Amino acid sequence: MYPDALDGTRWALEYVTLRGVSHMVSGRRIPELAFLDGRVSGDDGVNLGEGTYSLRGNALTVAIDTVTSLQYGSEPLVEYDLFEYLRGARLATVHADFLHIAFGEGSDELVYHSEVLETPA
Repeated sequence: MYPDALDGTRWALEYVTLRGVSHMVSGRRIPELAFLDGRVSGDDGVNLGEGTYSLRGNALTVAIDTVTSLQYGSEPLVEYDLFEYLRGARLATVHADFLHIAFGEGSDELVYHSEVLETPA
């Protein structure tokens, strides 16, 4: 498999834009997203997810499912729906250290900031 622009990268969620309104991350853990060899792994701040992705040009498709089943807090947080948003991904654009993932209809997007991958010892 040939690497793409996301292969071997890790990202921390900065904010989610829904219907023109930006929502900052408010959980205890910062949700993360990592891409490697056509696989994607994610963290929504509570649960973990794994799956596959395809990036052709800027067109992004993600198939990700939750692999843990921890209970979410009673306050509804926008990041609790991250895996659903990722399954609706349409486009991925990298601007400097930021990854913008457009999903759904209109201007809805996830915005991630790059993280340095640790090299194994």
